[in-house]
Amino acid sequence: MSEIPEHLLRRSKERRAALGQGGEAAGTPTGSPSEGGDAPAGAAAPVAAASSTPATAQSGPAEVAQAAPRPPYVEASLRRPRIPRWALPVLVMLPVWGYIYIGALKPADTAVALEPELALGQQIYGTKCASCHGAGGQGGVGRPLEGGEVLLTFPDPQQHIDWVVGGSTPKGTPYGDPNRPGGQRLSQSFGVMPAFGSSLSAEEINAVVRYEREILSGEAGTGATAGAPASGGH
Repeated sequence: MSEIPEHLLRRSKERRAALGQGGEAAGTPTGSPSEGGDAPAGAAAPVAAASSTPATAQSGPAEVAQAAPRPPYVEASLRRPRIPRWALPVLVMLPVWGYIYIGALKPADTAVALEPELALGQQIYGTKCASCHGAGGQGGVGRPLEGGEVLLTFPDPQQHIDWVVGGSTPKGTPYGDPNRPGGQRLSQSFGVMPAFGSSLSAEEINAVVRYEREILSGEAGTGATAGAPASGGH
């Protein structure tokens, strides 16, 4: 058999040294073929080492990629629980809170407790009067009626009815009791009161006057306007 060239043996030795396998292998000559006809056996080790080198070089990048540390945000997401413990009671109570909130938004139905004439007066007031005097009689464009104000202005129910029938036009017309605190009212700073004698029936005017006096101004139970005629009404 032919001997392995010197430069191939030297290259194999350098390759093993680069891989950390030492300068010599067992039974392998360092500079020349072994004596006594052992050259073929000695040559087999360098060839085997050389043939195993590509496999080692190819496996290196994969091992490095597997050993690379995860980014901090990845580690944090793996440790973080899906739902925080403090959020569990909140999620359980959400339906209860929603039910309470919806119930609080529902307005109280006050019409069911009113007798038929007062219920009619409430309906007429909501459609004809509330836009000026406020839904609860608190005032706005028109003067306030709540808190006894309308009773101070009209101590006589018939005066109240006449005011609804004929209004307070033109602007600056005085109306109501001249002896009330603050003096007689004028249709000036709060605008004029329109006349409803041609648009509401006598029954409707009586009903809305009762509602303003008994419900908005707290004269309930007196029946002051019961049976009072609405002059000028149809």
